[in-house]
Amino acid sequence: MRSQRSLRAVMILIISAFLLRLYAGRFALSDGSVLFYGPDSYYHMRRILYTVNHFPATLWFDSYVDYPNGLEITWPPLFDIVGAAVASAGGSTYGAEMMASLLPPVIGALAVGVIYLVAREMFDKRIGLASAFFLTISSYAVAVNSFGYVDHHALEMLLLALIVLSLLRSASDIRWSAAAGISIALLAYTWMGSAAYVLMVLIYTIARMSLDLRDGREPPKDLVMAPAIALLLVLPFWSSHWMIPSAIAIFTLLGSSLLGYAIYIIVQKRLPWYSLPGIMIASGLIVLVVIYALRGGVTSVFYTTLVNRLPYVLGGEMSGLIEEASPLLTMDLKSVLGLNIIITVAVLALVARRHIYDRKKVLLIVWTLIALLLTFGQKRFLYILSLNMSILFAVLFSELCTLAERKERRQMMALTLIILVVMSIPSLWRLSRISDDAPDIEGDWVAALKWLKEGTPPTSFFDDPSRRPEYGIMSSWSYGNWIIYLGERPVVANNFQAGVADSTRFFLSESESDAEGILNKRGARYVITSWEMLYLTLPSTARWIGEDPSSYLRYTVSGKYLSIELTDRLRKTMLARLQLYDGLNMSHLRLVYESATFRGDNPSTASVKIFEHVPGAVVTGRSSGPVVAILNLTTNQGRRFTYAIEADPVNDVYTLSLPYSTGDNGAVRAEGDYVIMSPEIAKELSIDEEDVLLGSTIQLDL
Repeated sequence: MRSQRSLRAVMILIISAFLLRLYAGRFALSDGSVLFYGPDSYYHMRRILYTVNHFPATLWFDSYVDYPNGLEITWPPLFDIVGAAVASAGGSTYGAEMMASLLPPVIGALAVGVIYLVAREMFDKRIGLASAFFLTISSYAVAVNSFGYVDHHALEMLLLALIVLSLLRSASDIRWSAAAGISIALLAYTWMGSAAYVLMVLIYTIARMSLDLRDGREPPKDLVMAPAIALLLVLPFWSSHWMIPSAIAIFTLLGSSLLGYAIYIIVQKRLPWYSLPGIMIASGLIVLVVIYALRGGVTSVFYTTLVNRLPYVLGGEMSGLIEEASPLLTMDLKSVLGLNIIITVAVLALVARRHIYDRKKVLLIVWTLIALLLTFGQKRFLYILSLNMSILFAVLFSELCTLAERKERRQMMALTLIILVVMSIPSLWRLSRISDDAPDIEGDWVAALKWLKEGTPPTSFFDDPSRRPEYGIMSSWSYGNWIIYLGERPVVANNFQAGVADSTRFFLSESESDAEGILNKRGARYVITSWEMLYLTLPSTARWIGEDPSSYLRYTVSGKYLSIELTDRLRKTMLARLQLYDGLNMSHLRLVYESATFRGDNPSTASVKIFEHVPGAVVTGRSSGPVVAILNLTTNQGRRFTYAIEADPVNDVYTLSLPYSTGDNGAVRAEGDYVIMSPEIAKELSIDEEDVLLGSTIQLDL
């Protein structure tokens, strides 16, 4: 009966977790379309749709990224292949998007069931059920498992939980070591950074072998079998760029397991048990020294992985450049997150103090320490730490319930319920906040990218991007995946940080000629700017090229408010000249679209603007003094503005490059003709669109 009640409770929690994750992603449904959470979801969806049409092959090269070079895609394929298998049942593109959006809530709900089994295996049913409950309502887990969050994180969480469960059970049933090996391999096919979790298994392997030796148990064959099976499964793709880090980690795990097993046999009943971890740690240090000494030889791939991959996972050079990669060290300990971290660390210390020689609890300790290390390196790993938080919160709940059990039954039940509610309040409060969040891509961006798709010349090979399309889009890297998926246009820079150096140099350039050189090198025909690029993301943009953000923005705190002042240096950049001043006094960029929402002041500006890069009609002639060209225009939003450009004659000869025609320029139209003025005279001039696009020369004497 108790088993049946526990099973019903777990099923209720799994169903609740699924429904909660559906509810949290409800704003993904917008006007008959799906708007995904997170920019990476858009590229996963692009890859999923490609895989649906080329199943089981997936997208490994994309000419729409890092235009005009194209880019090798280094994401492991498992999540996208699973997503394609599910999405293929949707029929239409919209149906495929709906089915793919349902996948993370399903996987997230399954993780709740697995975490119940993990916690029950480590402790008991009560802690198992409490762990499943806390994971169900964990805002950090829901955030990456919600409907519309089409990313690999949900699968990563599930497979990590399965690895832990398999390791727990393999000690008593060697068949579970096969499950552990399969789960490790599947994780390697899911995330390029899975080596971090293999490190967890490696440390646990050393710890468990040491404890088994201490307790006089048989040599742990299961700890050798798991990495052997994992390595066998990843060998077909071990040399692929996306698999090398994981393959090296699994190979290292297998070698360490074999070494540990051999040491186990040798020292058994001859040396104290702590000699095993001592010998293995010393051996590891020797290997690291050899790898460093021979870093240019056969060990170069090991050295490169250690130097380049490990620092990235722990934050490294991405800290301060990508918001989600920032460390957790600056968190407010009085916040909900700070409280959760404090409780997690405190309960972990309690578990370590009581169960340091318990094989199953040691796995929890090692797993949590690795999760904390990852999270303090990059706060985005909170979704991984949520698994450990759920179990440790459940341990605390069980401890408090044990105290309540000293009361009579009715009081005990009331106290248990109160404890559960009180412990749930922080998670439920934060969950209520993220459940009200809409996808980052707002209405203005959706409308702008719809116009880009319909109002600009189409580019080729979108559905099969093996060849170079006709032109690219210059924008911030953080919008790249949106532009590719919704605008169906190639981008110079996207969320993989491909092309980010040229993108950053273009927008922060204070020289139009330098910026023009970047656009020509990159084959960019359109430039997209936004209000956020000026006021929100500029600090990280500046850091990409080693500039001091304070030279562009000044912050002043007044009570609860923060005011932002744009410096004179920022106003000279291409970004400000385009976003704030519509390309005033620029020769080759013209405004062709602006979004409906205006923000800020000094001046107020549209949230999103699109500019076209054109040769410009070249007007030349003779004049004794400076020449100015002026044209009145009206945008698609009905806003009137004036374009003006000035040229100083050289030897009484002036040259003006005019980017606007005197007709329609995209969604922007000219109101009349240019007025060309010199100190002596003023003339009106009509410019054809063909002259602008071909860079024709027009002779005009003043």
